[in-house]
Amino acid sequence: MSIYPKYIRVFKLGVQASMEYRLDFAFSLISAFFPIMIQYYIWTAVYGRSGSGQFFGYTYGEMILYTIVAAIVTKIVTTNMDHVIASDIKDGALNKYLVQPASYFGLKLFTLLGQKLFFFTVMLAVLFLVIYYFGGRYTIRIPHVNLVCFVAAMALSLILNFLISYTIAAIAFWLSEISYFFEMTGLLVIILSGGVFPIEVFGRTVSSLLNYLPFKYTIYFPSNVINGKLMMNEITEGLLMQIFWIGVMFLVSKLVWRLGFKKYLGLGG
Repeated sequence: MSIYPKYIRVFKLGVQASMEYRLDFAFSLISAFFPIMIQYYIWTAVYGRSGSGQFFGYTYGEMILYTIVAAIVTKIVTTNMDHVIASDIKDGALNKYLVQPASYFGLKLFTLLGQKLFFFTVMLAVLFLVIYYFGGRYTIRIPHVNLVCFVAAMALSLILNFLISYTIAAIAFWLSEISYFFEMTGLLVIILSGGVFPIEVFGRTVSSLLNYLPFKYTIYFPSNVINGKLMMNEITEGLLMQIFWIGVMFLVSKLVWRLGFKKYLGLGG
């Protein structure tokens, strides 16, 4: 029997699980707007007290739009898988997956995709409404092709972010108590990904260094695809870079997990 129907079943279970916790989804949706409001007032004050019409290459309207889009994109691509995987390693729950005729990596990936499908669809609808409203208010023109590219970029961003989380979670093979480590790395990854503000804020040197890391392709890149900051050749290049980093992070995660399994004791379970 092929293992692929099992992954499809896991995907469906993930969809069902996400539908069961609709209230939690509503709270998650509402919580996305608090950081947006904080940044809205900060950027309004910064632009209002300055004679310059642009900061870091963004007009006021583009910065507000980026802030909103980046917050929503962050909500979509955040996996929280590192805590779950670390718990499986620490408690020995990983044992039961090792005897199943399916890979732990595949089960976690398809579970995540299933859980995110409903969330992704609703947040995408919210995002398009935001784009429609702010695009008209600040006369920001967004080509329709960017909307299509954005959906593709978001799908790749989710997979790339999963691979980053999956790789970081392997630290649990070496450290038993790392919940605060995940809190720290999670926040750092979001900042470096452009989830708080555009990476141009860090300055030219840091921004150039981030070009050689995968983080900007999880939040910063898709956010700028949808707000019309990128030309079509830049979007195409960004999509290819996402595929490149997915390949790289897949190999890195395999290597790190292979090394980590040598430390795994399998206690508990």
